[in-house]
Amino acid sequence: MKKVLLFGTFLSVFLSFSQKTVQFSDPLPTGSSSVTTTDKLWYGDYKNTESGVTYHIDEQGISIVTLVITYVTREQVRESSKLRVSGDYLHGIIPNDSVPCSLDGENYYYGITQKLVITGSGTMNSLTRLSANKYVLNFHEGMYFEPSLVTFENGKMNIVHGELDYVDAFNSILKVNTITRYGSEVSILAPSFEQWERLQSVLFTGKALNYEKTK
Repeated sequence: MKKVLLFGTFLSVFLSFSQKTVQFSDPLPTGSSSVTTTDKLWYGDYKNTESGVTYHIDEQGISIVTLVITYVTREQVRESSKLRVSGDYLHGIIPNDSVPCSLDGENYYYGITQKLVITGSGTMNSLTRLSANKYVLNFHEGMYFEPSLVTFENGKMNIVHGELDYVDAFNSILKVNTITRYGSEVSILAPSFEQWERLQSVLFTGKALNYEKTK
């Protein structure tokens, strides 16, 4: 019985690691021109209430905004010539500005906003405009690309990440390479522009992540 259980466990692990997936040799749709950002109509901040993730869109591109929580000790504030606390605000962390803080024991906790550039200067990700409210965001992973579909409507941004498990529908697409990544075989595909319409119906079948516009 133990042998059967061990074999079953081994088989499930083996199958999980042998799952075939796909990436794409170029941004999708193939041959389309990339843009730095969306139409101006969609500029603003979009937040997912479940994850707390916020996307910021402006003329420079698309970025993810995160709040990093850190702290300084009361002793550090006392001994520093730059840091001081006034009410619920900590001065000296950001030049010529203050940040809200909260005292807990001997530590003043505060948050610093950081931006992760998704499209724009300094990134190899690619954004393709399909229509006035629809885009393909091609994330550069390793040497290749993984697409997500981004749509805007009624004050919301919806993102559907591509389903990258290998399915029979991919058999008709030119395979230009095969690599191993994280223990799995990855087929690198190079679809033609004419194959894009059919490819959309295979790739973007997952659940949409909804982001509400906050400003």
